[in-house]
Amino acid sequence: MLRKVFRGHDYLGSVGEPARYSIEGYALQLIALDTTVRGETGSALDEAELEWLDEELAAVPREPTLVFMHHPPFKTGIARMDTIGLAAASAERLGGVLSRHSHVQLLTCGHVHRAIQVRWHGTIASVCPSTAFQYGLNLEDSKLEPSPHEPPAYQLHCWNGSELVTHTVAVDSAM
Repeated sequence: MLRKVFRGHDYLGSVGEPARYSIEGYALQLIALDTTVRGETGSALDEAELEWLDEELAAVPREPTLVFMHHPPFKTGIARMDTIGLAAASAERLGGVLSRHSHVQLLTCGHVHRAIQVRWHGTIASVCPSTAFQYGLNLEDSKLEPSPHEPPAYQLHCWNGSELVTHTVAVDSAM
């Protein structure tokens, strides 16, 4: 679907290949990973994807980098989402790659429909809230219910020349 909507964006690759890419030449290097597993609700990163990431990060060791993917590689405490998150073995291998590259400023994810931050393998990992709706915070059981009190939101990442500053912006307050 991503390739269909963004036709002409050759960096997304061909159908049948992972939708991963790296964009350089700006203040930040941007690296996208494809965590989807066709026909599954859970996710994974295979060895080829992780080797590619390691090579991309090693190629520009001083370039501040933002890595993004859909599924968080850490347990959020939201049981239902954690069961369909990134496979534990993939998360462990990803953590090993990121821990070797101190220039990764942020790993940003989605999937959970809540804003979450954690220090993870030498960087900050952040889950962006949803632009559709948020799930209510429920750390007690596996029940997921939309939260009528939390507006849709997005994250705006600003590189100021030496730090990556992330703002979470509620859609109803965006200008």
